[in-house]
Amino acid sequence: MTTLRTRALVAGLVERYAAAKRERGVLDYGDLVALAARIAATVPEAGTLLRSQYRTVLLDEFQDTSHAQLVLFSSLFGDGHAVTAVGDPNQSIYGFRGASAGQLESFPRVFPRREGTGLAPAWTSHLTTAWRNSTTVLATANTVAGPLASPAAYLAGAPGIEVQPLEPRPGAGPGRVRLGRFVDELDEARAVADELQAFTRDWAVGAEQVSGPGPTMAVLCRKRSQFAALRGEFERRGMPFEVVGLGGLLDTPEVIDIVSTLRVIADPGRSDALMRLLAGARWRIGPADLMALADWSRHLAALRSAAARPEEQDLDAAGTVEEALIEGDLAEASSLVEAIDRLPRPGWTSGAGRQLSPEALSRLTRLRDELRMLRTVSGDDLGTVVSHVERALLLDIELAARPGASVHQARRNLDAFAEAAASFLAQSSEPGLLAFLAWLEVAAREESGLDMAPSEPSPGAIQLLTVHASKGLEWDAVAVTGLNRGMFPSGGNDRWTVGQSALPWPLRGDRADLPAWDTDQPDQKGWVGAEKQLAEDATEHAEREDRRLAYVAFTRARSLLVATGFAWSSTRSRPMPASPFLEELRDGADRHGFEVLAWAEDADLPEQNPLQALAQRSLWPYDPLEGPVDAATGARRSLSPGRRGALEAAAHRVLEVIHDGGAGPHLPSPGAPRQSEWAREAELLLAEQARAHVTSGVRLPEHVSASTLVALGEDREAVVRQLRRPVPRRPGMAARRGTAFHAWVEEHFGTSAMLDLEGFDSSDEYVDEAYELGTLVEAFKRTEWANRSPAHVEVPIETKVGPVVVRGRIDAVFRDADGRWDLVDWKTGRAPKGAEARARSVQLAVYRLAWSRLTDTPVEEIRAAFCYLADGTVVRPEALATEAELEAIVASALQ
Repeated sequence: MTTLRTRALVAGLVERYAAAKRERGVLDYGDLVALAARIAATVPEAGTLLRSQYRTVLLDEFQDTSHAQLVLFSSLFGDGHAVTAVGDPNQSIYGFRGASAGQLESFPRVFPRREGTGLAPAWTSHLTTAWRNSTTVLATANTVAGPLASPAAYLAGAPGIEVQPLEPRPGAGPGRVRLGRFVDELDEARAVADELQAFTRDWAVGAEQVSGPGPTMAVLCRKRSQFAALRGEFERRGMPFEVVGLGGLLDTPEVIDIVSTLRVIADPGRSDALMRLLAGARWRIGPADLMALADWSRHLAALRSAAARPEEQDLDAAGTVEEALIEGDLAEASSLVEAIDRLPRPGWTSGAGRQLSPEALSRLTRLRDELRMLRTVSGDDLGTVVSHVERALLLDIELAARPGASVHQARRNLDAFAEAAASFLAQSSEPGLLAFLAWLEVAAREESGLDMAPSEPSPGAIQLLTVHASKGLEWDAVAVTGLNRGMFPSGGNDRWTVGQSALPWPLRGDRADLPAWDTDQPDQKGWVGAEKQLAEDATEHAEREDRRLAYVAFTRARSLLVATGFAWSSTRSRPMPASPFLEELRDGADRHGFEVLAWAEDADLPEQNPLQALAQRSLWPYDPLEGPVDAATGARRSLSPGRRGALEAAAHRVLEVIHDGGAGPHLPSPGAPRQSEWAREAELLLAEQARAHVTSGVRLPEHVSASTLVALGEDREAVVRQLRRPVPRRPGMAARRGTAFHAWVEEHFGTSAMLDLEGFDSSDEYVDEAYELGTLVEAFKRTEWANRSPAHVEVPIETKVGPVVVRGRIDAVFRDADGRWDLVDWKTGRAPKGAEARARSVQLAVYRLAWSRLTDTPVEEIRAAFCYLADGTVVRPEALATEAELEAIVASALQ
């Protein structure tokens, strides 16, 4: 009853939330789908228009649609229109987002076909050939999906939908399936690492290699919380891996450091955030010094509690025993942030007899000065503050030095965080730092910490991701871990009568496919009994959802599938039983040829959690370039080599080069006085300044646009001035006109096969008139490309020219009848002449070079043209710049 009363309160909040969205004129994704479905159902003209434009409709992944989307599609394209839907009910794994496996069952009825003068249920065809998996891997999928062929007990009597078992493709190999149940999650992680290392070795000797640098491998988990043990084992062995999927941006180390610093400079009460910095790799303040700093913090709090002015107190007086003993109240009033800002003099001793070491005091002084500097910019634009913090923490240098990754790959999380800050700044009514930090806390709590930046798969790296994130992907080898009851399947249920997060199922459009609470009872006792039955039915429903998830996980593997579980995790007080999915595979091992690695029977499990009984002790703080060290043996825990030796050797070689180049004497040894270090730094700075005086004073960025390269050919000095002192360009009508036309032509090439350009009404006709878009469109229709279909539109390119990377975007790429490529760049102005025309051709030369490298096509087989729409001129430069000539343009800018 308490839950139902709370739901009544939540209903009021929902109404207020809807009203707030209407007042602000904003929509969320659910609003967009619901409004589209409402329009489709209530405005017949919408369906008439779209059916006239799209004679045939294909709906892919139909099992992932929601009820609102079903209403939308059926209202638009039902009633006998030509519609084909493809889907697999066993892969319906997004029930938490409103998808329903019963959508496909309703398709023949909701999308009938025309038969004579009437309508009949749509035909159903079964696509049973699996083109990805080996035979044994396919057997695991059919095994786990077998119980889904029968309707759930709570839907007894329902017709259901027939799903036939999958069959292997012709010539499919046998593959391998390896099963195992282990005592704890660490044993499982070691077994998974062993299997993937063995698979990689077999691949390297050609046992299964087909092409490419190495096998693709992935480890799939039910939840992200399972990653820790696997990551630890991969790191210990030096096995390359990457975490893939949405969420988790705020949990990456570099972003944690930035957010912690932002919290420290914005809120003096965030001692927890300061601890991240103090104990981190940069400052490495040890336990003894941290305890002394805490004593100093309590000392300041004690002085404050005396209700006296701070300047009238002797801040550097020795601490008292009372301060050391009475820590409860002072701990709440004290602040490590304040303690850093008001450090004690050297030699200060607390009442507990502790004092800061000279090295700790030196590091804390530098940290204090850094935080004070950052506070001076904390009121600036949010993006500026984030940039200042990044540079102050030296993260730009640290990430650039990350081994095995390009600068762009290493910076992708920082760039994603900067984009999140920019998005918040653009949308928030309170764009201050404190509001941003509050928003981040909500994102961490409710949205898994913001989306990770997308990344390209690293060759040879093991991808670590959740099963939900693996949908649609495939790998040569896949390990599905954590197959334990209570984890996968979860063993619980999300019925709407418990908690407030789920919409009451009787209000859902797909309620016929969900368990129902029979509320037609004579008294409250009857309601409670019916709710218990609902709980049992909801648990069965949740297990069927997890069974579909296991089916998806198993079918991601091509050649090798490793399915494992364990009994003990570090957080459990009781062992977990084996997952029914894993037990079903074990029962069918002899029949299908599955191999059992190991199997820990319940009777053989230890009574106490072995992970809690085994305490690991490491020295801390440790050298961040070498990794943790075992306190008992003194040996490094990681099996991969450390980085300190290589980095120190590299630094020594750099210093030798500097010395040989006449920059001055060698740097002093680590034991030399600090003054000589300062002198050496001053020499280097003066040498850098001297080199700057004999150059233009500007270093060309590592990345430039194609237009910048064109400008270098036209007026090098103007480009240098712009780089030296960037001045925003005033937005002109020509630029806006070009943007408007490019958007139109991209839409035209995307829809020209389905839309007639004549009579197309624009809702922005007044804007179009201002930009003279109609004139440009008419000019475009007279070109040779108006009635052709491009191979690609708006293609982003990035290619290296000399020491810089040039970026651009090719407007359209056509394939001629003779197989050659034709690159076209639309210009809304008039064709230039003379030297300006020759300079402009550099843009096409860059595009041609980039396309040649991208498609491995000789440049002689690639044409390029400017299409100037203002005067209808097509310009094809006779001799585009070669790669050497483009490099010469860049070299001239560096002189």
